[in-house]
Amino acid sequence: MTLSTTASSVQLAEQHFGDNLAVAFVGGSYARQAAKPTSDIDIFVLLKHCDRPSETAFALALRALHHDAGLDFDHCGEVFDIASLDILLTFTERAIEAVPAIQRSACYQADCPLSVFRKGDVVFKFLEDPKLHVLDRVDALPALEKRASAYFAQWPMARVQEHKKRLTLPERSEQASLAQTWAQREATPRWIDTPVGIGLERWFGAGLIERAGRLDTEAPVTTPPVKPHMCPIPSSEGTARRVFAAQCLAFSTSLETSS
Repeated sequence: MTLSTTASSVQLAEQHFGDNLAVAFVGGSYARQAAKPTSDIDIFVLLKHCDRPSETAFALALRALHHDAGLDFDHCGEVFDIASLDILLTFTERAIEAVPAIQRSACYQADCPLSVFRKGDVVFKFLEDPKLHVLDRVDALPALEKRASAYFAQWPMARVQEHKKRLTLPERSEQASLAQTWAQREATPRWIDTPVGIGLERWFGAGLIERAGRLDTEAPVTTPPVKPHMCPIPSSEGTARRVFAAQCLAFSTSLETSS
């Protein structure tokens, strides 16, 4: 794949978001010069304000770009508005301070699709990693990159975790039900209505502010789960349950699982 194809993804962001676009760049394997022939394009988009219709149009156009170039495609990158991004990053910083053991739980080690913390960590990696085709209309990247560097300096993390892709969710649990819902949507037009789609303010926006308060009221959880590939929330009690629950999407009241 040529650099013109990765550049086209940023051009799509410019076309679909216009003056609402604050930042856009390509990260991931192409920026790290580690891409395979069919690797997907990892694009980061920061909007001044959320705009669901434009985000939907962009996601569909980005998928078509991948298809035409013969690339794999499973999500539309990271598309945030400025307010929601700050809330997510702040929540992620507070989560690991309150729950140091989260690095050794399924919320991180097993690539849990329900974890707010995991999402924040992915975004921090985007911000710290190399970048291609950078567009920064509001001069926001320097501060975001500095924030990401400070985060990983305090909380160093391996890029690939020991239990990756080995997540086990208890049968009939709220977590298992939600994960199944998203899995069923992956091959349908409703893939957009998941945390790897668009409208990320639904999961990572203002609702996290209230939930972050739970992280401040309990003692830190420093002991990791016995089985790092298993979700600890349904079987944990007391402090562990309350603190881990605060960062799990399955406990959000704003989930749009039936829309």
